[in-house]
Amino acid sequence: MSFFKKIAASVGIGSATVDTVLDYSQYRPGDMVTGTVYVRGGSVEQHMDDIDLYVMSRYVMEKDDSKVYQESPIVSHRVVNGFTILPKEVKEFPFSFRLPFDTPVTLGSVSLWIKTDLDIKGGIDSGDKDYIRVLPHPWMEKVLEAIRQVGFKLREADCEYAPFFKRRLPFVQEFEFVPTSSKYRGRLDEVEVVCHVEEHGMEVALEIDRKARGVLGWLEEAYNMDERLVRVYLNETELNQDGALTRKFREIIERHAR
Repeated sequence: MSFFKKIAASVGIGSATVDTVLDYSQYRPGDMVTGTVYVRGGSVEQHMDDIDLYVMSRYVMEKDDSKVYQESPIVSHRVVNGFTILPKEVKEFPFSFRLPFDTPVTLGSVSLWIKTDLDIKGGIDSGDKDYIRVLPHPWMEKVLEAIRQVGFKLREADCEYAPFFKRRLPFVQEFEFVPTSSKYRGRLDEVEVVCHVEEHGMEVALEIDRKARGVLGWLEEAYNMDERLVRVYLNETELNQDGALTRKFREIIERHAR
């Protein structure tokens, strides 16, 4: 009977299972993620090579004039190396790791989840998937609020393939704002914002898309010349001055909306 149980476990029948339980389901970039991985033994003794956790998201990239979604790990964490689990035994493995500053936030169409990978030697690997909510980093929150104060509202937030930024991840999260004030509605189509949070400050990239005006405006739009890319670095002092932050972005947007 034991022989047949081993054969069954090798194809996933009566094999060990894994369940990851997070202490919290909501985080901000830079927070510690903590929880416990529970492994429950199956019908036979099995050896596990390791358990890894991956924080996952997806991004969109243009390919042959169509949009293709790709999944990407944000960070990985080794919970435990090889171990053996007996039939019906339950093992608990607590874990903790830090969520990177460049973790995208769950706004718009963006979703994040923690994937658990249990590598079973000589058998079918087991896994678990837990969705999490990631709120903006406090500095990012201030920047997004400053753009709103200038006279814009958030229309969409998604992750896009962007190797030209030369960052750790192959994509960036883009926040797409549209004008709400009459001052900009006739002059700008949208303002796209990308935030790169760092330990002591953050870089903000703004792509300011002007409305086409006349023949020259139409030509500019046709060749994407109507878009103005501005990059600005903000230190901790600037990021803690809410009114000054709004004035700074108003000046930048006004200058490039002419």
